[in-house]
Amino acid sequence: MQNDAGGRVKLFVWDVPTRVFHWSLVTLVLIAWATAEGESDFLFQIHLIAGYLVLGLLLFRLIWGFVGTRYARFHDFVRPWHIVRDYTKRLMALRPPHSIGHNPLGGWMVILLLMVLAAIVATGLFGAKSRPGEIEYAGPLAHYVSAAFASELIDLHEGLFNVLLVLVGIHIAGVITDIILTRDNLVRAMITGYNSVPAVTAAEAAGPTAFQLRGLTLTPRS
Repeated sequence: MQNDAGGRVKLFVWDVPTRVFHWSLVTLVLIAWATAEGESDFLFQIHLIAGYLVLGLLLFRLIWGFVGTRYARFHDFVRPWHIVRDYTKRLMALRPPHSIGHNPLGGWMVILLLMVLAAIVATGLFGAKSRPGEIEYAGPLAHYVSAAFASELIDLHEGLFNVLLVLVGIHIAGVITDIILTRDNLVRAMITGYNSVPAVTAAEAAGPTAFQLRGLTLTPRS
């Protein structure tokens, strides 16, 4: 914990593996997006490699969500419905409570993003494009399913990527909203590892039984 200006303190939140995961995933998704409509086998191979690497990152994040440091673990940011509901009410009133790691809505957005990414990877592995006037591409596992089903999967693959773009937009909007309303800069925290929060929030978060975020009581799980 480090002292900061304005009655705030810096807490170490995001460990190196979590930060590397986050920015690597951002980079790979951008590469996959840029090569999705490639008109050459080379671009398709780049797209395929990006997909394999995303799969590896997802597997890592699944494991790290159980064995990683405090704020990287699922049990820290996947909050029950009543916490999400109360947080949403405060957010709608433009008075969201401070969060050290992911806020209750952001935590569920992380899970949703991971699930959509997993579905994109799965449909890409088994999907195939073989339509008149288009270059034929096939995922490495496409031969395990029928040609008709593989074609449907590639359509789903493309549709899910559009869903991912919408979710990413919402995620970015949420981060910007946090910065404006609470001054909790999660972008900077995801770069440096440190989040600047009010001293009272940091003290309450360090409590042995429960901590409050400006009116919300969140009891840590064992």
